[in-house]
Amino acid sequence: MNSGPTCNLHHSLAGNTFFINNLFAMITLAACLFLASHAQVAEATAPQAVPSLSAGDQARRALQVSVIPSIVTVTAYQRVPEGVSHEGRWAIADESPYAGLARAAVSSGIVVGTDGTVICCRSPLLLENGGFAERIDVETSTGVRVDAELLGSEPTINLAVLRLKPAAGETVGGLAPARIGKVESLEIGDSVFAVGDPFGAARTFAPGVVMALPVAACYQADLTGSFIHSSMAISPESVGGSLVNSAGEVMGMLVPPPSLQPSERLQPHAYVTYAMQIDTALGVGEALTKKRSNHSPWTGFSVLSQQELKARMKDDAAFAALKKPEFGLLVDDLYDPSPATAAGVRRGDFVTEINGTKIIGVVDFQQSLYYFSGSQVPVKFFRDGKDVTVMLKIEERPAAANRN
Repeated sequence: MNSGPTCNLHHSLAGNTFFINNLFAMITLAACLFLASHAQVAEATAPQAVPSLSAGDQARRALQVSVIPSIVTVTAYQRVPEGVSHEGRWAIADESPYAGLARAAVSSGIVVGTDGTVICCRSPLLLENGGFAERIDVETSTGVRVDAELLGSEPTINLAVLRLKPAAGETVGGLAPARIGKVESLEIGDSVFAVGDPFGAARTFAPGVVMALPVAACYQADLTGSFIHSSMAISPESVGGSLVNSAGEVMGMLVPPPSLQPSERLQPHAYVTYAMQIDTALGVGEALTKKRSNHSPWTGFSVLSQQELKARMKDDAAFAALKKPEFGLLVDDLYDPSPATAAGVRRGDFVTEINGTKIIGVVDFQQSLYYFSGSQVPVKFFRDGKDVTVMLKIEERPAAANRN
């Protein structure tokens, strides 16, 4: 039997099958490579997903947005003597917006009233000669610049009160009075934020924690002890800004370290930031606005509220047994010589009235010093279960009494 053609056909079919299989495999591989390359291109050109913000980041962003409209830049200007060279200066960055005036100092401030009232630090408003700046203006977070009038200032606690003076027909947008919190709600370890608006593009939004709480609201004998101490660091131009809690409520006004010389301009510490209690700033600021005062009145004694006294004693039974009036403040410390020692005031007395005004809280005491400054007034004390009234002269605080 002749099997040659059949064998040839068999071999031919086998070869064709092998060729087809290889061809199909090659086509499949090419298709896979083509699809893979297009997938890589598509992946490379597709918008990359942005990782979502953490809850903490979102909260901090919202906090910053809520508080910044109450923060302003405060600039003090001094007159430039004629003939001063303008060489080596930027035409815009180094110039002030006012002819014949140059920037002397820049700080921050807090809007506290719908009428444009701003509280800030006093020391940045002073010139080297000890006088106040020739001109003061305020710049809002939206870049609007407005003249400001100095209503009053307090050298001992480094506080000043300004009021915006927009030109006729000028409106000031982007401002919102700060939301005020309660200092007594703070605890050591609480999160707080320092917020300021220095000159130019700089901003301060520095997180930290409360390191120490005020030991007393009265600053007459222990200024640093009346401050809130926090763990962040701030720039010198941030003083006057706010210390806020996580809810955006102002707990205090940022201040530089206290100085024995009220006109001295100290730099903030790198290891602690001080804040004047907001109740003190607002209470004294109200009195300064009414009296238009730039001095520190005093009597020579410091006070402690009954709540502060109870906390210091750490013995509720002993506090309950203590002879004390229904209201009034404990005379905690005395300076000698002073109007108080001359009038026979003693440590342990409770001051209950100044010139007929009831003294219920520390702010009442501080405001009364301004309202009756320069006068000799009757002051009622509670001593050993009885009321005692003495005539007391409210004088200007001597430099020798300053403590930091």
